[in-house]
Amino acid sequence: MTEGYSFLQCLFNKYTETEYLTEAWIPINEILKQFLQNSIENFKPTSYQAIYCKVYKSTCKGYKERLYNDLKNLITEHCYNLKIQLDENIKKIIDNCSNTHMNIFILQFIDFLHQYHRAIQVIVPLFHYLDVSYVRPKMRSTIEHELLFLYKTIIIEYYINHVFAVLQRLINTSDSPSMERIDLLLHLMHDITPESAVKQRDLYRRYCNGEDVLNEIMFNEEDMITSASRTASKRSVDDLPGEEDQPSAKRTMNMIKSPHTDN
Repeated sequence: MTEGYSFLQCLFNKYTETEYLTEAWIPINEILKQFLQNSIENFKPTSYQAIYCKVYKSTCKGYKERLYNDLKNLITEHCYNLKIQLDENIKKIIDNCSNTHMNIFILQFIDFLHQYHRAIQVIVPLFHYLDVSYVRPKMRSTIEHELLFLYKTIIIEYYINHVFAVLQRLINTSDSPSMERIDLLLHLMHDITPESAVKQRDLYRRYCNGEDVLNEIMFNEEDMITSASRTASKRSVDDLPGEEDQPSAKRTMNMIKSPHTDN
């Protein structure tokens, strides 16, 4: 009993700032960077278990909000670093609108997106305890949703028009990305930003015909049309003048029928 109590007391004793940094965040930060940079050839399963334990301890020792904010800051910094690299290729396209430069940009965009998506699938389980004890109850969200949303707002929403414009330009040329690359791009974009997929339904119909993703897009489009129709119908009813509005509406009609001119 005494040993068990001592263990729990040790587990729930709050970290000092130094302990949090040295025992938890610095090792976690290094591993996350490896995942984000896709440099995990020498990564061992024991390291994964160790990081999970560090996340668990940080959450128990009073640093769950700090840990979550540090995670978001790291991901945000990573996304902006990717954006700098994409910006450089956009500038090259502006300076010299060649198919070669456009091909480099679109392939880089796909590679970054794929790499980030893979990294998130590995990172999210590491933060499971933080997710269930802080993010879900406190923010009514999930770590996966928040991290994908960061990439969406920093990268995808900024470049989405460029990406599809370049893709449409290259699609029938010898510099077009392979069918596999285009298929990967469309599926990942649908996973992260399904609303953009609806706008590109012709492209999805061409490359994803017969797949579940296309059926889902068509369903989402019908749902959006139905919702818009309901909203418009409700608005038209709400906009009808009530009793309190009728005098004002009547005065407006009188002004239209009997316009006056200023002398």
